[in-house]
Parts: sequence; C-alpha cells; structure tokens
Amino acid sequence: KIEVVVICRDANFYIPNTFSPNGDGSNDRFYPRGKGLYLIQALRVFNRWGQVVFENRNFPANDAMKGWDGTFQGGKAQPDVYVYQLEILCDNGELIKLSGNIALIL
Repeated sequence: KIEVVVICRDANFYIPNTFSPNGDGSNDRFYPRGKGLYLIQALRVFNRWGQVVFENRNFPANDAMKGWDGTFQGGKAQPDVYVYQLEILCDNGELIKLSGNIALIL
C-alpha cells in the first residue's frame, strides 16, 4: 500500500537549504517562497545546541525582509548548519508544519 499525502493543494513552494548573507543581493535571507502560501505563522531557526537564533511570526509569505538575515545577538552568525521549524498557512486554509536544515555559508 502506498499513501500519498498532499500538503497545500495547488501550492508550489520552495525552502532553500543554503543561503549566503554576504550582501551581494542574492540569497541573503532565509525564507520560504512560492505560490499558494498565505501566511508564515512561525519561522524558527536553531543552532546546533538548540538555542533559538531567529524567530518571526505571522508575516506574509514571500516577504524576504521578514526572513532570517544570518545575524544572531547583533552580529553575524557563524557559518554552520542550522535547524529550522516552519508553520505555514496555505491559501486554502491548511496549516503545514515543516522542519529541516539550512546551511549558512559565506
């Protein structure tokens, strides 16, 4: 038996696995993007010790300025692999929860 689970029907979104907050205007912030997304209810980023290095709630999907800019406690975060948790409200009212890794590279 194969079970297929469709999340956010009619949505097409992308969550990057790397970003480079070096000010070159390309991939400088970590944020989910795509169509069919209505609201990011929560975006949390953790370091390898489980410390929250970034959190933002209830912001419009596809808004790069609301994503993580690679800073922590007023300075640049170290290049490393971080863990993210996302709660996304889709256009159709579905709420999905995702988690994964994001590599900060310079």
